[in-house]
Amino acid sequence: MATGPKELTIHPLGGLGEIGLNCMAIRSASTTALVDCGLMFPEDYLFGVDVVIPRFEPILKHKDSLAAIVLTHGHEDHIGALPWLLPHVDVPVYGSDFTLALVAAKLMERGIEADLRPVKPGERIEVGDLAFNFFPVCHSIIKGYALGIETPAGRMVHTGDFKIDRNPLDGHFTDLEAIRRFSEPGVTLLMSDSTNVEREGFALTEREIQARLREVFDQARGRIIVTLFSSHIQRMQEIFDLAAACGRKVAISGKSLVRNIDLARELGYLRFPGGTLLEVEEILDLPDDKVVLLVTGSQGEPLASLSRMSMEEHRHVRIQKGDLVLLSSRFIPGNVLAITKVINRLYKLGAEVLYEKVQAIHASGHAHREELRIMLETVRPKYFVPIHGEYRHLVKHNRLAAECGVAPERALVLEDGQPLTFLEQGIRLEEAVPAERILVDGKGVGDVGQSVLKERQLLAGEGMVVVLLVIDKDTGTITLGPDIVSKGFVFEQQYAHLLEDAKCIILEEVELGGPTNLKKLKERVRGSLRRFFRKVLDRDPVVVPLIIAV
Repeated sequence: MATGPKELTIHPLGGLGEIGLNCMAIRSASTTALVDCGLMFPEDYLFGVDVVIPRFEPILKHKDSLAAIVLTHGHEDHIGALPWLLPHVDVPVYGSDFTLALVAAKLMERGIEADLRPVKPGERIEVGDLAFNFFPVCHSIIKGYALGIETPAGRMVHTGDFKIDRNPLDGHFTDLEAIRRFSEPGVTLLMSDSTNVEREGFALTEREIQARLREVFDQARGRIIVTLFSSHIQRMQEIFDLAAACGRKVAISGKSLVRNIDLARELGYLRFPGGTLLEVEEILDLPDDKVVLLVTGSQGEPLASLSRMSMEEHRHVRIQKGDLVLLSSRFIPGNVLAITKVINRLYKLGAEVLYEKVQAIHASGHAHREELRIMLETVRPKYFVPIHGEYRHLVKHNRLAAECGVAPERALVLEDGQPLTFLEQGIRLEEAVPAERILVDGKGVGDVGQSVLKERQLLAGEGMVVVLLVIDKDTGTITLGPDIVSKGFVFEQQYAHLLEDAKCIILEEVELGGPTNLKKLKERVRGSLRRFFRKVLDRDPVVVPLIIAV
């Protein structure tokens, strides 16, 4: 791949076919660069898994040519997998100062050192025979970049995550003019965010959200409790400004919020109007109409501040009648049930809750269809590869590219692990490389596979029965047990008679087989109990016989 002097290969390792896990390798004859290195949070069926990361073998295989990691912005699905890659490579990491501050905090927790090199908007860096230009884009996190990449195979544009705010607030805008100037000599390839291609028109602007939030603040008579993504610094600034304008004080509850606010404040990207910020303990003495609480828990996380408040387990704050709770964030698929449970509990405690479906208090950070069209018409690429989206998003974005003038045969839907090489004349699809996700569970990386997940699924669905039995190896008599312990199978007191019957089955197996072959005895006990439980309860728990001969 990319063996000729004017060839270049793009190799998606994640983010094409799913929301998350964004990671793209770009490889020339002599240089490899990695754009983003993100993770994905586990789906419900991945019992016990903490996070999901890309498979890094294709990167480590070309470790000697890897010259840089370039980050578009600081969301977890773009930076979260760095702690698992950086211990194995020694290369500089480029990104905005805020993005790298988030990375540094993440690496510090794990004791990992890295060469972090901040770049400013409009800056150009050379990495081997590649060059990266950094263009500001508007997104739901500050200091995100689109990338203009100069390669031996021509110019390429990687949009990162973006939207086009038609009326930007506080200078958070997508620099289409800079992208247009970069694209004027001609762009070989555009790789563009596909997340919201199914949404017509334009995304709501942040100024529209601010106006709606102002109406909500003006009408509120009790405490206002706001939860949002802990990286959405721009939205936090709006909350602080509105609180000051309405004569309210703000307190923060939640570790990730406190950390990100401190980082943004140190870098000068977040300002507090004088005297607005107080500690949670201080704010509780104020009248309700003077209070704003900024808390974690926008996705219904069980240990987050809002969830604890809804269960009356927060150390300082109790939800009361008259409280207004604002969920200024979208419901991420997979979290909807958890979020709605929190909302229902808040209503039970007397609060009123506003969220995206009932009030325009959140704007997506991803471009809608018309904004994607504008990006295509701005860049006017020869080839187009949609990125950052589920498969249907990629297909629909591909069709949009064809509508915007990209030849249908040059608009390509790739999947993770499918390298594409650009030649002096044309393109070449390389042989696909395995791109299975790596599951991280605690300190174990990749040691949880299908067999382990299947066992966890069985335990979650049917529970476990443990049989404890000690036999005299000389006489064959039982010296201890049988005892049966039920874990997630049945309530032992309610089903005491059933477990007594199960003990009789164990005794029968011991009488029939004796202790001469413990392995066969365990197999017979396991089989007999499973048949018994299936017949009586139509359940099939995991049966673990612990039989010892002494």
